Amino acid sequence: MHYEFPPDLRQRVADRLADGAYRSEDDLLRDAMNALDELDREKLRLFDEGNRIAAEQSRLGLSKPLDLNSLLARVESRVHVTLPGRPTGGTLGTSGG
Repeated sequence: MHYEFPPDLRQRVADRLADGAYRSEDDLLRDAMNALDELDREKLRLFDEGNRIAAEQSRLGLSKPLDLNSLLARVESRVHVTLPGRPTGGTLGTSGG
């Protein structure tokens, strides 16, 4: 596979090769891909841990049901719009003027 790197990446690769950190572009790319793989594994680990904690909190009765009206109102206030199909008052089930 041949890929032409953009100038900024070409320079970064050249800098790494010039300072002796890597013997070849292949070595550098291999390390970069390994770092990305590790980052992906860490993101997945954190996601799984968050889900495990949430499930445990739910099992212990420490969580509460999602309040959709409140959530949508917060989203609308942050983006300063009313979502389609929602009253202008910001909560479902009410007439917003």
